[in-house]
Amino acid sequence: MSKMTRDLDVIVFGATGFTGKHCLPLIEKFSKKLQLKWGVAGRSEQKLKEFLGQCEKQTGTSLEKVPIIVANVQDEETLREMARKARIIINCCGPYRFFGEPVVKACVEEGTHHVDVSGEPQYMETMQLKYHSKAQEKGIYIISACGFDSIPSDLGVIFLQKKFNGTLNSVTTFMEAWEEDGATAGSAVNYGTWESAVYGLGFANELRTLRTQLFPTRLPSFKPKLPLKTVPHKNDLVEGWVLPFLGSDKSVIRRTQRLFYEKDSKRPVQVETYFILKSFMSVIGMMILGLIFSILAKFEFGRNLLLKYPEKFSFGFFSRDPPSEERIAKARFSVTLYGEGWKETLPDANDEYTTPPNKAIAAKVKGKNPGYGATCVCLVLAALTVITETDKMPPGGGVYPPGYAFAKTSLIEQLDQNEVNFEVLFEKDLPASKY
Repeated sequence: MSKMTRDLDVIVFGATGFTGKHCLPLIEKFSKKLQLKWGVAGRSEQKLKEFLGQCEKQTGTSLEKVPIIVANVQDEETLREMARKARIIINCCGPYRFFGEPVVKACVEEGTHHVDVSGEPQYMETMQLKYHSKAQEKGIYIISACGFDSIPSDLGVIFLQKKFNGTLNSVTTFMEAWEEDGATAGSAVNYGTWESAVYGLGFANELRTLRTQLFPTRLPSFKPKLPLKTVPHKNDLVEGWVLPFLGSDKSVIRRTQRLFYEKDSKRPVQVETYFILKSFMSVIGMMILGLIFSILAKFEFGRNLLLKYPEKFSFGFFSRDPPSEERIAKARFSVTLYGEGWKETLPDANDEYTTPPNKAIAAKVKGKNPGYGATCVCLVLAALTVITETDKMPPGGGVYPPGYAFAKTSLIEQLDQNEVNFEVLFEKDLPASKY
């Protein structure tokens, strides 16, 4: 990272957006504890001043002296000036497909660390392809997916690997979100998530070409292979119906595991991701929604309809109006992880086992308010970990997914102390008859 003198440790870019607003009280809390200096950035100085005034009432702390930086994603020089002022930028300006790269580019050019909450595989993998080497030259870290997408699942797998005494072969994840009053938690999710999903699916064909460039060498096919169950089904670990989860978690975890194999010579863990619905009627509704969504997202006219009328096309799960504080406060989530592997460890990552897996482990990651509470806790603590535990990060800098970036840091322990809890459910031997 650049050795130039920087006025601030952290800048929250897009601080008046919905995610940025929920980050500020956390930044104030943790920065005070660590004695770090922070500032806010965005397009409107007036809006930033007004929001800091609102935040003062919430935190009970005077924020009058918090630096305000005016920066715009359409003005490269303002982004570079912002990046020069801090050790790390917390970027809350999405969708990252359209607004993410200019901020990353400015950070790389100015030798500044960068984290964001993107759940967009095309953006994340493009940034890795274009900027990984440049980030290494500057000794900085560019880390996406530092929110609900995908720290609970990616670091959840890391948590299993640390707790599993042996070799972990595969992990299946089951994500569930709900509200305390029993309503769906979808209504507590910001419109930006819907927008990212529309463009992500609409341009999913870009991923094949991108991944051919990013990952020219295929990983070995380790056995036994973890199958993907495409039809709704039940699982003894969770209550409800289980369906494949089409979010970014799987692609993020697979990038982490590929890095462990290529850089650390560790056997990569296979992964499949699912989500849970309580009733079969919900399953039918979700399948209808999924069909309509997948067809419309492929065409510009259809994408415009999806973006204009999210309430109608999501059965009320999403809205263009920001969710109320009351609704998001009721939101809860859990990610249950089940892994299988062997008690024994073979000398080489490419060695094949001659016996079926003989050991299983299960864990759960859970927390409150996945859209803004847990997401902002994950994002802020990830950013602070980058600048306070740089010696425990992958050597030399680079563009990384969170699991690989934070595997050797204390981030899991920090999250566990701040309402994103990690716990082992059980660890047991598998009977030989299982296979």
